[in-house]
Amino acid sequence: MARKYRKIEELSTADLGFSLDELRGRSLEELSRRGAKLLLEVALAEEVSELLGRHRYQRGTDDGGYRNGHRRRRVQTGAGPVEVEMPKVTGALLPHRSEILPAWKRRSEDLTEVLSLLYAEGLSTRDFRRALGGFWGEAGLSRSSISRANTALYEAFRQWRSRDLSGEDVLYLFMDGVYLKMRVGNSSAEAVLVAHGITAEGKRVLLGLILGGRESEDSWRQLLENLTGRGLKPPALVVHDGNAGLIKALKGAWPRVPRQRCIAHKIRNVLDRVPKKHQTEVKRALTKIFYAADLEEALEAVKAFAAKYGRSFPAACGVLAKDLADCLTFYRFPQEHWKRLRTSNVIERAFREVRRRTDVVGRFPGEMAALVLIWATMEEDRLVWRGVQMDGDLRMRIVEAAKTASADAIDVSVLDRYKEAA
Repeated sequence: MARKYRKIEELSTADLGFSLDELRGRSLEELSRRGAKLLLEVALAEEVSELLGRHRYQRGTDDGGYRNGHRRRRVQTGAGPVEVEMPKVTGALLPHRSEILPAWKRRSEDLTEVLSLLYAEGLSTRDFRRALGGFWGEAGLSRSSISRANTALYEAFRQWRSRDLSGEDVLYLFMDGVYLKMRVGNSSAEAVLVAHGITAEGKRVLLGLILGGRESEDSWRQLLENLTGRGLKPPALVVHDGNAGLIKALKGAWPRVPRQRCIAHKIRNVLDRVPKKHQTEVKRALTKIFYAADLEEALEAVKAFAAKYGRSFPAACGVLAKDLADCLTFYRFPQEHWKRLRTSNVIERAFREVRRRTDVVGRFPGEMAALVLIWATMEEDRLVWRGVQMDGDLRMRIVEAAKTASADAIDVSVLDRYKEAA
């Protein structure tokens, strides 16, 4: 069967808006960027013509909308950044949302694949672009530049994890673990233990992270010994998610430091013991405990919870009773900080970004790659964190609150009878 060939119209460089002399001696990357810009702008213009039902300079109906200039849009491609003139549309019956270059799209899929190599090696690409030096240039990102950048970043991580902490005045210490599948050929996830704090200036500081297996007491003790060995002083309060190994390690290392258990984890654990049809009602009752005006009101809500649900949901009351005093410690501290102290959300948000990036990677080539990625991601999150209100008066109140919390235990014995039912 004879093939049919379609005659293709020949184009000159002049038809494309260039002269041959302009193009001679240019790199392939630059020619690729110019070609990408031309093709994108032609396609975007045709997309608008399709929306309006007419080409440029053709007359249309009064209510059909019209072109209204352009706006510049910068897109990262595998050959480097390209600035595109995107047409604007006014008065159309339907809003103009480009499918060729959606509003959220900022880089090509090829570049995303290259960036995946960065993630696999533990490199973040927002606030850590400084680590790339001159590698993030018009010619895009090469594998060799990624390798050089990662060498510098790995060295920065090694220096960070061994730095002196004696100058860090940490008032609130947050400790938690994130589980990642980090080894090729191993299907089980492993914990990475993270410690970060809020300083006397109200700033957030990332202090330490290590591999932690299954969050055993020994693993958490190693992290605490690492922090204290580098000079970290006991904080005024430790916020955690309730992990049993961490609690034991904290009691051994800092027996007089108050602890705050994350109320979000506690609420979920209690609701797991309640039939689904009653969970909304029980959650409202729990909210009265953890979002009261003060500690006294919260303790009254605990009594009310026991009276109302002790007979119908004794297991839920037993779960609530476990470490409940630690869930209420934040009431001792300045009310201005309650929102930050009730939960470990500040570190959980960073973990969500860590998981998003590790989904790109799949599995890590080694332990160091995983640690560097987590460090880079959490440092990014820290740099954009707004901080907390802090002044001399608040610092004094925090110190006094820590003394009170350490010396005066919160009485939640009204729930003791239900502990065995949990």
